[in-house]
Formats: sequence, structure tokens, C-alpha cells
Amino acid sequence: MADPLSIAASIAGLISLADIVFTRLIKYKKSVKDAEKELGDLAKEVNLLGGALNSLARLARALEAGSFDSNLRMHNIEDCSDSLTAMDKELRKIDLTSIRTKLFRPISSDQVREWLDLLSRHKQNINLALSAISMDAMLKLLAKEDEHVDIVKETRRITIRIDKAMEDKRLLGFYVQHNPQQNYDMSLRLRHGRTGLWLTRLPQFQRWLSNPDSRLWLKGIPGAGKTVLAASIVEAALGKCNESIACAFFFCDYKVSITQNIDTILLAIVYQLGLQKMEAYDLLKHHYEEYHPGNGLPRQPGEEEVKAILHRILKMYDHVYLVIDGLDECGKHTTDVTSALAGISRASTNVSIALLSRDEDEVQYHLHEDFVPIEVAAHKQDIVEYVTTEIEERIRNGKLDLRDPELKAEALSRLVDGANGMWAYFPSVL
Repeated sequence: MADPLSIAASIAGLISLADIVFTRLIKYKKSVKDAEKELGDLAKEVNLLGGALNSLARLARALEAGSFDSNLRMHNIEDCSDSLTAMDKELRKIDLTSIRTKLFRPISSDQVREWLDLLSRHKQNINLALSAISMDAMLKLLAKEDEHVDIVKETRRITIRIDKAMEDKRLLGFYVQHNPQQNYDMSLRLRHGRTGLWLTRLPQFQRWLSNPDSRLWLKGIPGAGKTVLAASIVEAALGKCNESIACAFFFCDYKVSITQNIDTILLAIVYQLGLQKMEAYDLLKHHYEEYHPGNGLPRQPGEEEVKAILHRILKMYDHVYLVIDGLDECGKHTTDVTSALAGISRASTNVSIALLSRDEDEVQYHLHEDFVPIEVAAHKQDIVEYVTTEIEERIRNGKLDLRDPELKAEALSRLVDGANGMWAYFPSVL
């Protein structure tokens, strides 16, 4: 999970974007006829917003990490990023050497007024957050809704229950041959503050989150960030959980052969769901004792037996979220794993399942009919945030001398355009 410094870094990346937009506006203002005042006002508003963001980043660094919940998503910061990114996109299109640009103004007065209103609202929200006296308070203001605090507390409670083996270590050893909590925690650490918000805002995702008996298939090229998005999906699902709504997840890994086996996946899911309701936990214990008789040798359940246990537990909840990442990493077991998971979702009317993989024929064959596909590439918004954050952090730490806004804008453009939808591009160039 993010700490105050990574949240500050995320805001610092936005400051860098504001600097770039300010520089482009000043250039545009000099090239366009009869628009000096309103473009000057717009540039001033961007500059003031950058100042407010700078103050907010300093506040985030100053506040202690002791009690804050970083699962609170920075929706107001994301809205601010959306506006600045849209402005940058429009300004990048303009050919400042064109006679037409000088005479006819590519950006209308109405558009300038709309941007002024947006920037003013963003500045008000950030100034409100600056009144916070704790990290919790600051994130609560940036998240827009007081209910996020309760959601975060519930999320923390459930993930702690999933991570612990309760009082019986024997059950953990029997059901969990590979603990997916490790992968989930790692993916959260890799995620920047606003990564994945584009996904959770999609209508397809909101329907999946709201409606039982729904299916998503998130597919994309290698290096597109699917595993980090899987953590965002799990986080969103956990935020909905209570005594009648449960969530379970698993991360398949080509480097760990045991994670590629359908029995391993299903047993881990069974165990997680069993920890979220006492009735389900009692069933876990019952089946453990059934496979470990006092007067005989222990045995492992077969796939069909595990499916039967899972279906019994699923019926104990009103709504269950299942998130499984890396189907294509199961090697020779990919077809069996995909077929089994798709079959489980179709046999249950209270399950929302999200599967993530590369777009491979053997996966598509089992999912194309009733899974809603979502193409995953390194999303432009996520890339811009990542690059601006990394540039700003390197400047702050003295590892990069790039204070000229024009050079910074050029570096951002080249890095973002060069990624071509792949997160894997960045370790080699940053």
C-alpha cells in the first residue's frame, strides 16, 4: 500500500504536468492574435493550481504515516489530472508556426472559460484538503465521500482475516498450498496512487461490481500491467464486502508451478471464502476432518470434490467476487484452468468473476461467449502519472537535472509515446 511519501510523489507528478501545461499556454498566448488576456488568465490559474498542488505535496510529506488508510483513492486528484491531461492534449495538437493558428485561434473562448471553471473548482478542493491536520483527513477530503473511511476499515478487516489462518494452522496447510496474499500485497506496492481508476470507472466494471452473475475478461499484451490492475479489482471488490458479500482471489505465476494447478486455485478460493463467514468456516473444518480421518490415512480431495465444496460455500453468500490473474501463465494447464473457472461462474448465479490473461486462443475459446472483454494496455493516464511522478522524484532527489519546463515536456512526450501500451518499457529507460 502507498505511504505518505508515495502519495506526495503522485501529487508531485501532477505538479510536473501543470508546469508543462503552463509552458505550452505561454507559448500559445504569444502566437495567437487578440487572446492575450483570457489566455493569460488561464495560464495564471494553472500556475495557482500548481502552487496549491505543491503545498499539498509538502503537507503529505510532513504528515505521519501512523494511522492513515491509503486505500482511500484520490478522486479529486484524478479529476484534476484528467483536466490537465486534456488541456495538454489539445495544446500539443497546435502548430504554433501556422498562419492559421495566429489568425483563427484553434482553442475557442468557450473552451478557455470551461477550463477556467474546472481549474477553479480543482483549486478549491485542494485548498480544502490543505486544511487537514492528519493524513486520514486529507485523503478523506480528496476521496469526496465520507463513506470511503468505512469502506477502507472493512477492507482492512477482511484482508487481515484472509491473511491469517485463524486458530487452526492445519486448515491453512491443507487448503492453501500457495498464499495469494503475497502476490496481492506485492501488486499493491507496485501501484501508484491513482493507477487503475480508469478501469474502475468503466460502465462494464461498475456493472460487474453491482450485479451478481457477471463476468469480465481483462486481456492484454505482456507487460501491460494486468497483475497490478488485478490488485485494483480486488481492492474494489473488498470494499463491497460484508457478512453476506465475500471476495476471493488468486494469482497464477509461470515461475511457480503449483499456482498453475486448478486444485491449488480452487482450494485457496475455498479457504478465503471460508474465513469470511462462521458457517463457511465450520464447513472448512468439517471437510478437513473428512479427509483426515482418525482411523485412516489422510487424502487430498479431487477436482470434482473441491468444486462441490466450493459450490456449497458460494450458496452461503448473497454475492461473491472471484478475481484470478494470469490464466495464460498456467502453461499446459491453461485450458483446464480456464474451462473450470468459466464453468464454476456459469453454474452459480451469485458470482461476479474477473479473469485476467493474455489474449490467447485457448483462453478465448472458453470465454468469448459470455465474458465481457476489456482490452488492457498501459493506460495513457496511468503512464502519464507514472512518468511525471518518476521525473519529479528524480529531480527532487538530485538524480535528474531537468528543471526547464520545455525539456520536461519533451521528455514526458517521448517517454509516454514510446511506451506503446507496455509498462515493461520503463525499467530500461528510466
